[in-house]
Amino acid sequence: MRRERQPLLIAQTQPGFEAIAADEIAGRLGGAVVRGTRTVGDKNGMVLFDYVGGADGLFGLRTVEDLFVVVAELPDVPPTREGLRALESAAARAAGVEAGLNLARRVAPGRGGRGGVRFRVVARQVGRAAYRRGEAQRAVEQGIAARRDHRWRPVEEGGLEFWLTLLRGEGFLALRLSDEGMRHRGYRREHLPASLRPSAAAAMVWLTRPAPGDVFLDPMCGAGTILIERACAGRYALLLGGDVRPEAVAATLSNVGPRYKPIEVRRWDARQLPLDGGSVSAAAVNLPFGRQLGTPEENLALYPAFLREAARVLRPKARLVALTGDARAFEQGLQRCAGLARRETRRVQVLGQRAQVYVVERV
Repeated sequence: MRRERQPLLIAQTQPGFEAIAADEIAGRLGGAVVRGTRTVGDKNGMVLFDYVGGADGLFGLRTVEDLFVVVAELPDVPPTREGLRALESAAARAAGVEAGLNLARRVAPGRGGRGGVRFRVVARQVGRAAYRRGEAQRAVEQGIAARRDHRWRPVEEGGLEFWLTLLRGEGFLALRLSDEGMRHRGYRREHLPASLRPSAAAAMVWLTRPAPGDVFLDPMCGAGTILIERACAGRYALLLGGDVRPEAVAATLSNVGPRYKPIEVRRWDARQLPLDGGSVSAAAVNLPFGRQLGTPEENLALYPAFLREAARVLRPKARLVALTGDARAFEQGLQRCAGLARRETRRVQVLGQRAQVYVVERV
């Protein structure tokens, strides 16, 4: 019996989160084989993986913002003007277009229209070349328009999206499978300054190693994104969230609505939590960076006090995953907290700002 060819897929993330997404793909998608990760400058992370399975599994991934199927791998696009002709030829001859189109239409029937197929090209380029990104985009558009398998019609908006990604020494032409809903998700009615994107919140939840019996805490819950992503990650015993700001508590309650039971959301000070010692099995928090919220001077006092309180309420071996752009304040606070031990640190970017994700454990 002929074995079905596994398509090469790309999962796109925020910069620095690609390794976490690779772990989720390997852990959640049976039969998926991760080929590796890439970064597109300070724009995105990418996970390359092979997978044959239903689209439902793909769209159940939480740490991912966009999904693509590769229609052509471009291993040696010249950085000279000859590269434009190579791109046009590759787009015109790409053998994976029909399979990619079929997959895109299984996800969203009728995508691109019938008869003439509407499409647009998005181009990204890392490194120097003798041509500009816009020229590469037009070369791919011309190549697709010249194909004979369908009547291809370039459009400004709507239609299929072909994404050209040119990295140093390699490139990919891929067809977008997802839409804006995968990135933004439909549960957020209320937004606050410095709110996390859902994929970043999901990545933090993944690092806590979710378990069915979790009593899960977000002590500075903002608009509630981390709490909701933990609810979506699987079974739990209880969700606990709170914030010192009344507008944050109100935003969380609005976004949570009647769902995600059992959950408790309260106004509190994260330095004096109204929780019993050793009552929390996992926690994640988006700490104030000291820019949009708080100041670096305030963080130097806040972080140590919060970490001491976290050590008090966490059970032994429980994980706290913390995101911050103020590494100095966090590391100084961690040095002064004997109850917590660092397990890993990941450098990421959120909303264009450099940050760190710290995974610490109650000893």
